[in-house]
Amino acid sequence: MNCLICGSIFQSPPTWRKLFLYEIEPTACSQCLSKFEKSTTEIDFSDFQGTHYEGSVDSVTTLYTYNEAMKSYLHQYKFLQDVALAQIFSEELRKVFEGKVGIVVPIPMHPEKLLQRTFAQVDELLNCAGIPFKHLLAKKVSSEQGRKSKKERLEANPLFEVKSKVESQNYLLFDDIYTTGTTIHHAAIVLKEAGAKGVDVITLIKG
Repeated sequence: MNCLICGSIFQSPPTWRKLFLYEIEPTACSQCLSKFEKSTTEIDFSDFQGTHYEGSVDSVTTLYTYNEAMKSYLHQYKFLQDVALAQIFSEELRKVFEGKVGIVVPIPMHPEKLLQRTFAQVDELLNCAGIPFKHLLAKKVSSEQGRKSKKERLEANPLFEVKSKVESQNYLLFDDIYTTGTTIHHAAIVLKEAGAKGVDVITLIKG
């Protein structure tokens, strides 16, 4: 098969897990995959202490760091609209979600942004990993949050609204990248205020 990143032909070694459908076939060669670095960063919530958002997020799990290989991947996937790249991290995502309990809720895109990009990149990552999810949130703001300071983002009006019933149980928020954490906290507090018992976060990347 051809690597979705570099295009070279590669063959993944057979394993018992693949034989019994416990493992998703890799879609990138080992040389390309070796360029991605696993995240070991501890998430610091100190900026949210003493704010309206304190305690809205119970835990954060991130898989990879935002190194040059990941920067290139994300650009090709999101901005060049190479949807097939959603398959690259399917097995890693499947494994991390296997160890978590809760209803998976992807961070949504604003409808205007979805029209521009043509696909919801967060949803596609979950779809390729075979992870069921529910769209419980709608994004109310279309402006780019990355252009604002963290203080401006924390003080902004709520970015999300709940569009379906939230039960008193745990929820797993999923996004492609965790940078300052403000987007995640905006989403988490909306779920908590609607009745969520707990909100844990999983992201593919720690920026």
